[in-house]
Amino acid sequence: MRALVLHHDANSTLGLLGDLLVERGVEVEEHWICTEAASPVPAGPLPDLADVRPDLVVALGSRWSVYDTESIGPWIGDELALLRGAHETGTPVLGICFGAQALAAALGGEVRPGAAPDIGWSTVRSEHPEIGDGPWFQWHFDVFDPPPGASVLATSSMGCQAFQLGRSVGVQFHPELDGDLLRLWMDDDLDQLVS
Repeated sequence: MRALVLHHDANSTLGLLGDLLVERGVEVEEHWICTEAASPVPAGPLPDLADVRPDLVVALGSRWSVYDTESIGPWIGDELALLRGAHETGTPVLGICFGAQALAAALGGEVRPGAAPDIGWSTVRSEHPEIGDGPWFQWHFDVFDPPPGASVLATSSMGCQAFQLGRSVGVQFHPELDGDLLRLWMDDDLDQLVS
C-alpha cells in the first residue's frame, strides 16, 4: 500500500501519523509543496496521481489559508484538483487542518476566517468511537463548512471538526501532533502565538 503525503511547508510533518503508517506497512511518498516555513513559493508541480497511483492521499496542515490565493498563488488550485480527482476515483483522502479545509473546498464546502484563533487543546464532541471526544490539539485561524452530502463526525464551539464524504475524511484538529512537531510550531510560528 502506498500513501502520497502532501506537505505544505517545512512545518507540516507527519508526526505520529508517520509512525502509524510505517507500522502498518504503508510505503510513504512525501511531496513538499513549499520547502520553507514562511514562503508560499512552490518547489515544483504537484505529482500526477496517474504516475504515483496512491492507495491513500494525506494532505497536512499549513500556515496559509485555502482562500488566500493572492498569498499562496496558483498551487492551491492544483491541489484542490488533485484532492477532487483522488476522491472521484475512490482513492481515500485524509485532510488534516489546512488539508481538511482544502478537501472541503475541493468537494464543494466553504472555508472562511474563524471568529477567533483556535490554538491549544480544545473540546471536540463526537459520537464516533474512531474520533472520540476531545480534547484534541488545534492550531488554526480558519473554519469550514463540510461539502454537500458529507456526514459531520465531530464538532466544537468553532464549528465542524471532522467530516466524511465517501472514502474521504477531513479533521480540523491535529491527530498527528507529537512533542517534536509542537516544538517546531512554537519556534517557527511564535509570531502567531504572540499575536
